[in-house]
Amino acid sequence: ALRWLCALLLALPGAAGVCSQPPRFAFAEPVSAALQSYAPGAVVSYRCLPGYAKKAGESPDVTCLADSTWSRKSAFCTKKPCGPPSIENGDFHTQTDLLFGATVTFTCQVGYRLVGPPSAQCVVRNGEVSWDAVPTCEIVLCPPPPSIENGQLLDRNEKFTFGMAASYSCNKGLSLVGEATIFCSIGRGFQGVWSSPAPECKEVKCKDPQVKNGKKLSGFGTEHTYGNQVSFECNPGYSMKGSSVVTCDANSAWTPPLPTCDQMLCGRPPELPFGTPTTAVGDSSPLGTRVMYRCIPGYEGAPGRSSVITCQSDATWSAPDPHFCVPAQCPSPRVQYGRVSPGRYFYRTWDTVTFSCNPGYALQGPRSSTCGADSRWSPPLPQCKKVRPCPMPPQVANGNHNGQGQAGFTMGMSVRYTCNPGFYLVGNPTVSCRASGTWSQPRPRCEG
Repeated sequence: ALRWLCALLLALPGAAGVCSQPPRFAFAEPVSAALQSYAPGAVVSYRCLPGYAKKAGESPDVTCLADSTWSRKSAFCTKKPCGPPSIENGDFHTQTDLLFGATVTFTCQVGYRLVGPPSAQCVVRNGEVSWDAVPTCEIVLCPPPPSIENGQLLDRNEKFTFGMAASYSCNKGLSLVGEATIFCSIGRGFQGVWSSPAPECKEVKCKDPQVKNGKKLSGFGTEHTYGNQVSFECNPGYSMKGSSVVTCDANSAWTPPLPTCDQMLCGRPPELPFGTPTTAVGDSSPLGTRVMYRCIPGYEGAPGRSSVITCQSDATWSAPDPHFCVPAQCPSPRVQYGRVSPGRYFYRTWDTVTFSCNPGYALQGPRSSTCGADSRWSPPLPQCKKVRPCPMPPQVANGNHNGQGQAGFTMGMSVRYTCNPGFYLVGNPTVSCRASGTWSQPRPRCEG
């Protein structure tokens, strides 16, 4: 009984010197059915699974080692290649390789459409690897080009494939409206469609175009049919609104509409800080208009500066000289035998000066004057006259004056007259000594 127990323990997995079931490989399987355990030195052989091939020089065997493990093995089977798939007028694309299990996608050349699945896989079929399905690329066909009235199709092909052209012409005297040539192209679902509708043949005549205040640059004939173009330019002094080129369209009308040539006008002349226009100018002025400015009171034109601006060919005013008006000046006042205060070399508008005379001279005129906007002193300058003594005041019959006993009389001095008893005074009772050395007139008189 002890002998049977020892034999049983040796047969258990993991027992010393005993290997469990052989390793599993994704690419191979044991040639014979696997046992529950293997004695040291036991060998298990493998064969490659379908889709795999044995590597040259590699053994497909594993051995049970004395430590109850199987000998290590590297991959001894490799994937079989399917080879490049063949698709006429197309190509394939892959992100890996072309070995067993790989997947490729297909595309067609321009003008062809894919018929069949868009991808294929390298699979085992009848013991060999091959692509499970390869589509085809068929050329795109367009339906016959449409016919047109009063015209004909120039191409007589039975089939129209991608890229082929169909051209049309019209009967004599008619214009072809649309595309004279249309092309077979690809539409939705990779179906063949024509690039544009068939053209029309119709009679098109546009009137001879004329633009007021302008002239033609091209298209000088008087008869114009579909597609004819005419270009224009405006006369000097006018600007164009609209397109300079128009085309005769299918409705016998010019498109875009004919342009207009509008007179070029300058806006209001610019405002200057110290000047105003000499003539009335509105909100618009034709080219060549000249505007002259005059300086406002207190200012005068500077020598060598222009006061004229002109409406230029670009409908803008020429730049005015901002410095042609300068503050007005009065000449330095001179009073012979007198003095001016304050004394300066020049005086600006609204400056005021006062006057005084030298000793022995008397002021005749205003004591002050102001520089006016017209560069003149206002009031006019005074004079300093030499002072002359007056003689004794004249006698008045039946009267007397209070200057009796006075040694002398000079300008500005005055005397007062009174009448004797029984008489009364007629006239101004006072007379003054004037700069001329004479007494003011008239003198009074005493009447009784």
